[in-house]
Amino acid sequence: MSQMPRSVKSVCAMLLVIGAGNLLPALWFLAEAGTLGTGAMGELIVGLLLLKVLPFGMLAVGSVVIAAQFGHGGDRVRIGAVVVGSVVAGLCAIGALVHDGSWSFGIGAGFLVIVLLTSQDARDWFGR
Repeated sequence: MSQMPRSVKSVCAMLLVIGAGNLLPALWFLAEAGTLGTGAMGELIVGLLLLKVLPFGMLAVGSVVIAAQFGHGGDRVRIGAVVVGSVVAGLCAIGALVHDGSWSFGIGAGFLVIVLLTSQDARDWFGR
């Protein structure tokens, strides 16, 4: 295969959107932690806000780094993208249960990443 299939290109774009979607809450919680005044429980709340930054930041960096490796191929890149899609779908499903249905985009995006990367075209592209 000399050209990247459309399904793989769309997964690459979706991983970039997932990365941007996770970067925004990470920056939001980081800004909230930076502007919070310390008081009786201030340090604890700042620590909890910084702890909330960690999964969003890891997903943002992981999805962008994996999307950047799509041109080079390799089964590790495909497996990493499937793992990111699984984590996004799982965490958004938990968020949908706890909050409301606004997390459904993440569930759909995660499952779409998984389905498109387990197709034969994707296996051929990454197996070259």
